[in-house]
Amino acid sequence: MKLFYLLLPAFLLAACGPGENDVSAEDAETDSGIADVQMRSLVIVDSIGVELGDPNYVFGSIEAVDHTSSGNILVLDRPACSVVEYTPQGEFVQRMGRSGSGPGEFLNPLAMSRLGDGRIAIFDINNGGLFTYFASGEYEDKTDVQYNEPILFLTPSVDNTFIGTFNSFDFVDEELLITASVARFELDSSEPLTVYWQNSFAWDFQDLTLLIKGSYFAQTWVSDRNGNVFVAPRSPEEYTVNGFTAQGEPTVIIQLDIEAVRKTESEIVEEAYFWNRRAESMGANGPFNYEPDENRWMVHSLGIDAEERLWVRRGTEETPTFDVFDLDGNYLFKAQLTGTGGPRGLFWEIKIDEFGILAYSLDPEDGYQKLYILELE
Repeated sequence: MKLFYLLLPAFLLAACGPGENDVSAEDAETDSGIADVQMRSLVIVDSIGVELGDPNYVFGSIEAVDHTSSGNILVLDRPACSVVEYTPQGEFVQRMGRSGSGPGEFLNPLAMSRLGDGRIAIFDINNGGLFTYFASGEYEDKTDVQYNEPILFLTPSVDNTFIGTFNSFDFVDEELLITASVARFELDSSEPLTVYWQNSFAWDFQDLTLLIKGSYFAQTWVSDRNGNVFVAPRSPEEYTVNGFTAQGEPTVIIQLDIEAVRKTESEIVEEAYFWNRRAESMGANGPFNYEPDENRWMVHSLGIDAEERLWVRRGTEETPTFDVFDLDGNYLFKAQLTGTGGPRGLFWEIKIDEFGILAYSLDPEDGYQKLYILELE
C-alpha cells in the first residue's frame, strides 16, 4: 500500500474515533466551570517569510514547525525538502537537508519533531523513513527500520520516543479493513510501544473521503516531553479530550457542551476546492473529490505550553479560539487570536509548546506563507 500514500501528504491534520483505551465519563469527567471564564488575546508580535527575495525566507509549503532544545524555531518546508532554523527573533541560522536521494536528502518530508536529546527527526515516506539530525544541524543517519506505511504528525514524548499516526491494512472476508492508530514509537523500531487510539473501518478504493475522515482527519492529539498525551475526536457532534500517561493509562476526560455550527454552502464549496486543489498540486492521480462534513469540528487541535496548560482549539470558531485547562482538566481561561476572522481563519495552524506559540495559514490571504510568532496578552 506504500504507493497509495503518494497522494495523501496534503491531508496531514490528524485523526479520531472511539478507541480501546476510552475512559467513561463516570470515571473521569471534568467539571469545566466555564460560566465566568476570562477571555484573553493572542497577538502577533513578529513574522518570518517574504513573497520574493532571500530564498532562506521564502516558504514553498510549511508542513510542520517546532523548536530546538535551545528555543530556536524549526520550519519543515516540504517543496524545499528541508528544515530551516531561525532564532526566536526570526534570523536565519541554517538549512538542514535538500532535495535528493543521498544522505540527509529528502524527496517528500511529511513530519518533524525534536527528540528528548535535542536531535531532530524527519519522516520521509518516499526516501526510506526517519532521518535524524543532531541539534547542531549536522546530519546523523537514516534509520534502518523499514516503514511500509507513513508515521505522520510527529510529536515528542519521554526520552527519545515520539508519537505519530499510521494506518495498517488487512483483507477480512474479501473486504479491505483499515486500522488507523495513534501510538508511541522508538526511533529504531516500527512497532508501537503504546497505542492510545484506534479506529477500524472497511473501505474501497473509490471512496477517498471515507479514508481521510476515518483516519487522517478523524482525531487530533498532543504530547509533551514529560509523557502527557491528550487525544480528541475531530467530531462535529462531541467536544471530548482524553488524557493518558506515556504508558497509556487514562488520566482525565475533558468535555464541554457547546453548540454545533453548520457550515455555509460557500464554506463547504471553498473547503472542498481547497483540499482537492492541494491534493492535485502534490501529485494526486486524478480528481480527489473530497466531500467535507456539513458541520464544523468541535475540536480542531491541541497544544501544551511551558506552564503545563492544555490548549484546546475550537473548530466551531472562524477566529482561532482556545479553551485552556490545567492538565487535571480544570478550566483556566479562553484565548483568541485577534485579526484572523472570517472563513480564512479556519485554515490557520497554531503550534503551542514549551518554547512559545507559532502560527501559519494554509490558505494565506496574500498568496504566500509566513510564520507568525504569537504571545498571550
